[in-house]
Amino acid sequence: MDTQDNKEPEISVPSTEETNEVIAKLEKENQKLKELNAMRTDLISLNAHQLRTSLSAIKWILKMFLDNDFGNLTEEQRGIFIKTSESNERAIELVNQMLAANKAEEFDVNYKFEKINIIDLIRKIVFEFQAEAYRNNIQIIFENPTEEFPPVLIDQDRIRIVFQNLIENAIRYNKMFGKVFISVKKIDNKLQISIRDTGIGISTENEDKIFEKFFRAKNAVKISYTGTGLGLFNSKKIITKHGGDMWFESKENEGSTFYFTVPLAP
Repeated sequence: MDTQDNKEPEISVPSTEETNEVIAKLEKENQKLKELNAMRTDLISLNAHQLRTSLSAIKWILKMFLDNDFGNLTEEQRGIFIKTSESNERAIELVNQMLAANKAEEFDVNYKFEKINIIDLIRKIVFEFQAEAYRNNIQIIFENPTEEFPPVLIDQDRIRIVFQNLIENAIRYNKMFGKVFISVKKIDNKLQISIRDTGIGISTENEDKIFEKFFRAKNAVKISYTGTGLGLFNSKKIITKHGGDMWFESKENEGSTFYFTVPLAP
């Protein structure tokens, strides 16, 4: 019997160099998939936040009409406004579901930095929130600076999200007939923006956790069960990406002031 017939088949073992090439290729493909996934998450979050703010403004305007704040409606008009309001509520719920499904993702890629007039941006955002503030008996006061500021270098859509998160919180956790003050000042090569409210404030035991992911203070939960605990976490992340800082001062039952800085355009 030929002993050669009983030999084990030879197994080709790739060299170290070949193995490293395969690993490097897989790592590159994995990184590309991560970037594509982050881009998808980013687009969903940005668009959903923009939609929610606009839909919320429409919501409160429709309620003002239904509450006869602008005069009495005919039965036909009221029916049309009710149907429109219901459609708007469904749209808001859809956006909230998008944000909830996307809540564990983060804003990491594709920042588009541009020279922006921050004062013009703040005026637009304040206008968008006037209806919601009115419905909650809150007054928003933009302390317009007398001096002119140079443009800042920011990603406008993301900084808009920061403003939206902070102003929404200032309205939601304020007191009846409370106020929200927004101010801007120049410090070295940055602009410092502050948003101050006269609301429930933050307890000392929660101060260290306020920017943590998914954290919501107990007194905030009592006022509003809705919320993901991601607004301040993502806001600080966005500001850090801009090379700025975010911090706050607060006293329980008296109100909070949130500050953040953004760089001036060179």
